[in-house]
This record gives sequence, structure tokens and C-alpha cells, in this order.
Amino acid sequence: MILAATAAACRPQLPDPVPISDAGALASRLRELGTPDQPKLIEFQWRYRGREGRFSGDGAVRVNPPDSVRLDLLGPGWSGVQSAVMLGADVYYIGEQRIQLPPPTFIWTMIGAFRPPVGVQAEGSQRGERTELAYRLSERGTIAFHFDREGRLIEAQLKIDGDVVQEIRLEPGDAGDGPGKYRWPNEARFRDLGEFHEVRIKVLQIREHEPFEKRIFDVAAR
Repeated sequence: MILAATAAACRPQLPDPVPISDAGALASRLRELGTPDQPKLIEFQWRYRGREGRFSGDGAVRVNPPDSVRLDLLGPGWSGVQSAVMLGADVYYIGEQRIQLPPPTFIWTMIGAFRPPVGVQAEGSQRGERTELAYRLSERGTIAFHFDREGRLIEAQLKIDGDVVQEIRLEPGDAGDGPGKYRWPNEARFRDLGEFHEVRIKVLQIREHEPFEKRIFDVAAR
């Protein structure tokens, strides 16, 4: 008991959260900051573990700014596993669907881009060097996005009745499109605590690219 009390006493105390008066304006600025402004090809490694088993492979993200993104998970020998195509507020999952990719709420977050729920008012607070923007989806559900002091997205959580059921954590990258501009995360880890599965991607290389052909993002015929 004494040891537990001592550990609690030594734990650093976080400052109380301070409400942000104009959370909507802040959300708009952070959305702009979290938007790629140049076409990019990003190569990464991915790992998955869940009830279906454990899988891993390579992958790629292709981006035509501001809101056309295709994420591909590839198996051995660069064989296709599955893909997610993000077009603005719409997300399409295509391919074999062997594993569970993050839901639309978090698929943008996985590449470090802030895309809050449409039509939901933000509630903001500041706690030390961390900023939170929370969105009440229903009486029971809330999604919250956390940013560091530079405005980089570092975490998002979906809570039901106050309990975290899904979360994604990012390791922000240092390089980007310029000072104060969007920066790709070095690593992203999504966890579904109810379904017991996890997807992790680790960026290997980021390359500038000519704008990709629109057919890459065409999901109408799929």
C-alpha cells in the first residue's frame, strides 16, 4: 500500500484542461496544416495481428493533393492484399479484405492528416503542450484528436461511454513540405480494443512525384 501511494505521489501531475473559445477556427487551421500540398509516393512496411492471425508486408501511399489518397497493402512479391481510397470525406475499401483496416474515422489519421467528422461541432481544450479537439458523435460516442505544440496530429481516440474502444497513435516525422507545413508520420499504430486487432505501418521512404493519373483513385468501376 505504501509503495502504491509513493508511486502515485511521484507520478507527474498534468495541468487542468483549459477550454478553447473558438475551437472551430482552430480545427480549420489544423486541418489545413494536416493536408499534403505536393504529390507524394510513400513506401512503408506494415504489420497486422488479430483473430485472423499475424501478417506483414510492404505498402505504398500515393497522394494527389489535397484530398485524393490511395493506400495499398502488399503481400509477398508485391502481390496485392487490399487497398483504401480516400476521396475527400469518402473512403472506399477494395481488394481481398483479408485484414481489417482502420475505419473511415481513422484512415486519414493513419497518414497524419486531420479530417474531423463532417457536420459535428468541435470542442477544444489545451492541457500543457497538448491540444485536444473532441467531437460528440452521439450520446454515447465521442472522438478526440490530440495535437502536439507544433500542431502535429499525434493521437486519436474513439470513446464509448467514456471508455476507449479504438485508438491510433502517431510518431510525427521531422521532415516535410516546409516550415509549418504538413509532415508525414514516421509510424502509425491503430488498435481496436474491442475486436482485438492492430495495424502498424512504418514509413521507409518518401518521394516527390508527378501528379498521379486519376484512374488510380477511380473506384466507380471496382
